[in-house]
Amino acid sequence: MVGCRRGRRLEARSPLRRCGGMRKRSASLGGARLLQSGEEWDTRNRVLLATLGEVIDTYATFELGRGLDVGCQEGTLTDALSERTSMDWWGIDPSLETITTSPHGAELRPGSADSLPFESGFFDCVFFANVIEHIPPSRRVPSLAEMRRVLRPGGVIVGQLPNPRFPIESHSRLPFMGWLPIGLQKRYWRLSPVDWEHDFYVVTVRDLAREAGEAGLRMLMRRNFNYPLDVIPQGVRPVARVLARPMAHFPWAWQFVLDRPRTGTE
Repeated sequence: MVGCRRGRRLEARSPLRRCGGMRKRSASLGGARLLQSGEEWDTRNRVLLATLGEVIDTYATFELGRGLDVGCQEGTLTDALSERTSMDWWGIDPSLETITTSPHGAELRPGSADSLPFESGFFDCVFFANVIEHIPPSRRVPSLAEMRRVLRPGGVIVGQLPNPRFPIESHSRLPFMGWLPIGLQKRYWRLSPVDWEHDFYVVTVRDLAREAGEAGLRMLMRRNFNYPLDVIPQGVRPVARVLARPMAHFPWAWQFVLDRPRTGTE
């Protein structure tokens, strides 16, 4: 019912750069009720920053004073993280063509999660919200291993993962999209009200825990997460009210913390 990693932006603008590489060539029929207004989008971003900011406050210790925002886009949230934590944050995003800066001066670099242009053990915390579902399955473990590499021992990855099996799949806004095989998903996507192409893979929190273990990371925390009603588009709020009780057990998303264990040899 709410958007994907694009929604991390703290202003309402075109989401093309986050979740998809190309716009759809034709407009879908209807579906506007499944899309957020600018006010709902702003509320969503404030909730995302507040909830994951609290997780950072609880689990991250900034011994080095540095954090990395993976999938930073223009760096708006990178700046918000810097302000909240009073630490230095860098950003990385594959859409960037050259090293640049955020509106408040954070350094943003081009790159992908499986090839981070930083030295080993450089960061205390990696922020990884609504990104992993856009990484091809063959690159997920290498991406997690690379994030582990740039973390110091004891450092953490704090993130969010949308539930792909949620009745209204968050990237397409279509019912049961995440239950279909990839070929059928791409055909079904033509009915989506969004203006970006299919660009996500089905990954659950159990998949994440397993793949994190393969990458040498440990899951410290995972919790169910649902946005409040004032984030959900007006047209589907009645449905959200009806689903409130089951959503406590079958959520829209999960929030999580992974850490690089201290071993004495690393």
